[in-house]
Amino acid sequence: MLFEIFLFSLVVTLIILFYTNNLLLTALLIIAWLVGIRFWHKKHDIYFFVAGAVIGSIAEIICIYFGVWQYANPTFLGIPMWLPIVWGLAAMLIKRTGETLAKIGAK
Repeated sequence: MLFEIFLFSLVVTLIILFYTNNLLLTALLIIAWLVGIRFWHKKHDIYFFVAGAVIGSIAEIICIYFGVWQYANPTFLGIPMWLPIVWGLAAMLIKRTGETLAKIGAK
């Protein structure tokens, strides 16, 4: 659970510090994902990442299209290029946190 908290904190910090530089932030988030995937090396974790990246991005694009919100530095269809990575990481973090809490509750 500590790793999940650390990764969440790292991703939020990176977004706050580098959101104006889409390329740099994308590269840093890919590195964070590679570190995360080193610990989450099961095949289904990749599926969660991809599903989160795709579904989250589609939801964001739809909401932006209808004017619900907007991003300060969009690059594609109203979203920043790094956003799918964040959605993928979020899906993995939610899954892992849920699994950890379920294990704690089962004891």
